[in-house]
Amino acid sequence: MNERLRILQRQPRRISITLSFHVHEELLKRSEEEGRSMSNLCAFLLEDAIRHSNVTQPAPMGIGTVNANNELRPRPRSPF
Repeated sequence: MNERLRILQRQPRRISITLSFHVHEELLKRSEEEGRSMSNLCAFLLEDAIRHSNVTQPAPMGIGTVNANNELRPRPRSPF
C-alpha cells in the first residue's frame, strides 16, 4: 500500500447522529463549562468509552452489560 493511501486512511471521519433534546442540552452545557466545542466533547466521550470498554462489554442483544467478573448488569432505563 502506498504512503499517500495510508495517510488518507488515518484522517478523522465525520458522522451524523440524532440526540434527544435532553442529551443535547447536557452536552451543550458541559461543552460550555469545559470551554470546548460540542464536536470535540462528543469525540472525547466516545474515545473514552471505547478505551474503557475492555472492562465492561455489551451483553448479547443489547440487554445490558457484562462486567469484568462476567456478571450481567441490566441496561438502565432511560428517563426520557
